[in-house]
Amino acid sequence: MAPMSVVDYIVVHELVHLKYPNHSKDFWDLVGTIIPNYKEKQEWLRINGDQLNI
Repeated sequence: MAPMSVVDYIVVHELVHLKYPNHSKDFWDLVGTIIPNYKEKQEWLRINGDQLNI
């Protein structure tokens, strides 16, 4: 199971796609406004994501 903060990041990431259907600078700026340390969550997923069952 992923930490709840990582789950929150995934949800925010997907919700921001409703406004920006891409990974543009505006997309990441909005993600960063909501979750300032989102790069830590990305790193957790990079290291541990292959162990998750969804």
